[in-house]
Amino acid sequence: MKFALFLLGSWTEPEASAQSRIFGEMLEQVECAEELGFDSIWIAEHHSSRYGICPSLMPLLSHIAARTRTIRIGAGVSVLPFHNPIFLAEESAMLDVLSNGRLDFGVGRGSADYEYGNFNIDFDTRDARTQEALDIILGLWTQDNFTFQGEFYRVKDLTIAPRPVQQPHPPVYLAVSRTPASVDVAVSRDLPILTSFSTPEADNLGLFSLYSERCGAAGKDLPLAEMPYFRFVYLDEDETAAREYPRQSLTWVRDLGGYRRTLTRGDEINVDLDHWRRTRTVPPASYESELETTAYFGTPEQCVERITRLRDEHGIGYFGASMSFGSMEHSRVLNSMELFAREVMPRFR
Repeated sequence: MKFALFLLGSWTEPEASAQSRIFGEMLEQVECAEELGFDSIWIAEHHSSRYGICPSLMPLLSHIAARTRTIRIGAGVSVLPFHNPIFLAEESAMLDVLSNGRLDFGVGRGSADYEYGNFNIDFDTRDARTQEALDIILGLWTQDNFTFQGEFYRVKDLTIAPRPVQQPHPPVYLAVSRTPASVDVAVSRDLPILTSFSTPEADNLGLFSLYSERCGAAGKDLPLAEMPYFRFVYLDEDETAAREYPRQSLTWVRDLGGYRRTLTRGDEINVDLDHWRRTRTVPPASYESELETTAYFGTPEQCVERITRLRDEHGIGYFGASMSFGSMEHSRVLNSMELFAREVMPRFR
């Protein structure tokens, strides 16, 4: 099996000065992941958000490329409608060159209404914009004098430089939602899929199962074992500590994610989350249920048991761990990473 580390970049403190520390900790975690033998790291794009403070992935991933040598570098994901596709094709190609062919290019349409509102982009056009932008990026990566005429984007006789190192181009992954339509798009394009670490396990595994089913119906053999399956992870030798320490952090991530879904414009930087918690009309899932459906919090041996079931019962061959989220203490994250690398990963290699 292969193993990935997902970095969220949560900003829980009100002080702006904490942002530099967050990026510094992310970079140290990336370097530690390479030393520990993780196969890849992935970082998500979010805008005007404390959920994750990485609005532009290519500069950050380029910085990571300069500080690492072997680990693969994943965009998880670039929200295509928010970018000029020509510029993103150039930036990502340059990153692939600078990293000596280590880019994994995850793309998606995004799911936050308020981000579309802030960019003054019609939310209902997100599917068409995503498909057009992806067509342009793939075309510019692989063709000279590329021309494209779409509803939202146009390119005429354009050749970019540099071109990606990986041939025919960097691996492209498509983020899918809970709807079969998004899975069908991935299958039709021969693309592997990415799913969310915060979606309940039954829903995520259902998407992987549907993907396999649709691939089979289309006569395609796409590599399910090459698609990272992400979960929240925290390990400790003491089971009680492993289950209780991340409670506040996971609850913050869950609640802020819930609040973000209520917005159509603006941001959640200065939200009074406690006030929203008191006034929301739909109660959240219990933390105990999340331990069963979303989070892999426990001892290394318990984590081994759960990953073994993923591999044997669902064909998962690439597991991704989101270990730094909410207000998780940096030293505890590093300890959890070391436990995972020392006592979990070798059991599957």
